Amino acid sequence: MVRLAQFSADCFVSAAIALVAEAGPSAASIPAIARRVGAPTGSLYHRFPSKAAVLAAAWAEVHGDFTAALVPPLFEGRARDAAMTLVDWSRARPLRARFLLLNDFGALVDGAPVPDDLRAEIARQEDVLDRAFLSLAGGHASAAEAAALRFRVFDAPVAALRPHLIGRGPIPEFVDDLVSGLFDNGRDALQGQAA
Repeated sequence: MVRLAQFSADCFVSAAIALVAEAGPSAASIPAIARRVGAPTGSLYHRFPSKAAVLAAAWAEVHGDFTAALVPPLFEGRARDAAMTLVDWSRARPLRARFLLLNDFGALVDGAPVPDDLRAEIARQEDVLDRAFLSLAGGHASAAEAAALRFRVFDAPVAALRPHLIGRGPIPEFVDDLVSGLFDNGRDALQGQAA
């Protein structure tokens, strides 16, 4: 008789996301992740070689979801929509937003080795996001213009979201107004596209 695995890799990834989102990276120890799932620690090690591997898998999943949401408006030259997508994505996925936007991948894995396939997937996602942003900025943007656009699309929206993510409360509607207001000068992107 074939014995089916009771605990999937996805269960451990979801538990790691929740633990980091709720209490920070130090809360996502191997025993805590296993306990969250209700699994023996050995079950987790059967699917992941290390804590860094399960956290990297969690990062790849959440960052991949984030990238998939943000890339279309970036490639389409819609800066305001990209910034608002970041807010909407965070509002719809508060646990994932706290996991991704309040942490840094390097600090999350704390310099521990990450399996090559996961490192390659995360690098691929970052490359897609970078290419989408460069497409939005256009080839003729100066470094200062590109930095200003990155601030409006990424940095300022994350700063507006941060206190609400830290406080674990709902993201209030005024955040939409703050983020949308970054584009009220009538220029959606550096090319002067309509908002």
